[in-house]
Amino acid sequence: IGPDDNLYVFDTSTEGSLFGSLVNLGAMGGAILLGGPLIEKFGRKWVLLACSPCFLLIYVWQALAHTSWQLLFARVLVGFVVGVESVVVPTYIGEVSPTAIRGALGACNQLSITIGILLAYALGLAFRTDAGSTDPNATDSTFCQWRTVSWIYLIPSALLGICMFFVPESPRWLAEHNRAEAAKKVLLRLRGSKSVEDDPEIMEEVKAYEVSAANNEKNAKDTWKESASWAVHALGQCKMQLFIGIALQVLQQFSGINAVIFYQTTIFQAAGLDNKEGMALAVMAAQVVVTLIACIIMDMAGRRVLLVAGAAGMSIAAILLGVFFFLDDVNDNNVSWLAIFSAFLYIASFSIGVGAIPWLIMAEIFPNEVRGLSASIATAVNWFCSWIVTMFLDDYREAITYQGVFWSFAVVCLVMVAFVLVIVPETK
Repeated sequence: IGPDDNLYVFDTSTEGSLFGSLVNLGAMGGAILLGGPLIEKFGRKWVLLACSPCFLLIYVWQALAHTSWQLLFARVLVGFVVGVESVVVPTYIGEVSPTAIRGALGACNQLSITIGILLAYALGLAFRTDAGSTDPNATDSTFCQWRTVSWIYLIPSALLGICMFFVPESPRWLAEHNRAEAAKKVLLRLRGSKSVEDDPEIMEEVKAYEVSAANNEKNAKDTWKESASWAVHALGQCKMQLFIGIALQVLQQFSGINAVIFYQTTIFQAAGLDNKEGMALAVMAAQVVVTLIACIIMDMAGRRVLLVAGAAGMSIAAILLGVFFFLDDVNDNNVSWLAIFSAFLYIASFSIGVGAIPWLIMAEIFPNEVRGLSASIATAVNWFCSWIVTMFLDDYREAITYQGVFWSFAVVCLVMVAFVLVIVPETK
């Protein structure tokens, strides 16, 4: 890479694609190899707490990197930890939330993700530069001072550990590990009650915990081989739930959300906008606002309604984006409004349901005994599909043009509408 004040420019487009996509591959590995097993063995709280020092070390490594392999290795590692987190967080939220507001709190996971994306994009704009670039066409907004941004990322990494130190362990996990009394105390603390008898819902949860603890004691396995055999058998008993969880994750990623995010500056540039980066930032801000609305109405509207509405809106927006690029190819320059409208409609539709609900359903649909394992499998599939889109999106676009890309995503969104209407149950 050279001196600290220089920027690294990858020698090949493959290296650049790997830099963007290796996070997804790392996350897939973290989700399937460690996410489920770790949270079942050590608990939700302590696994999330352990992610904090991992992030700190990785971002220090990334900030000090001086070769391409060091940067790529950092991307794999950060993806690995993100993969573990993406299994733990929805599971933890689902297990500590009261039934009445579980949907709203579950959607807060996606809200936090959108806020993180917005802040990351804003940091990229704030620390733009052309320092060290050999590109004669580079401007002061072409590249980002990624070393500075890496140092800034140490702040949320540290806050994760500090905050998780003060939160309780999942009461459901405590009960499943024969710690029913501790589970009751945590549940009373979370619900703000003084005794179990004060709230019928708490009484029902405590009874469920006691049954779960009794079943776990009865089905306890002495060896890893026995545990693995039991897990496979248990998964076999919930094949439909696993199918729904995986299918929703696949459809979410192949609906094209990454394409819209990656190509939004291209979309606005093709629309003739001078401040395309500012418009892209506005789209990210809109994503936060609509996701917040989704959090508020999630438990009133239900999961299926918002999923169908979101997927249908995305399909319409993707069709319109394809029409925009088709007209742009035939030199019809009077449709810039179409690009802006379609991009905002797409992001809003994704945020109202498709972004949050697959994760929420994943936390609600699986039986307690295999929730961690099932969630890790579905999450790994999500990250694998995300890697495919990230790695091969440019090749796909070159093969079938921009309009072909967005029209194919429209088809996927329509498939999601049909899938939800026919197969996905209401889980609220």
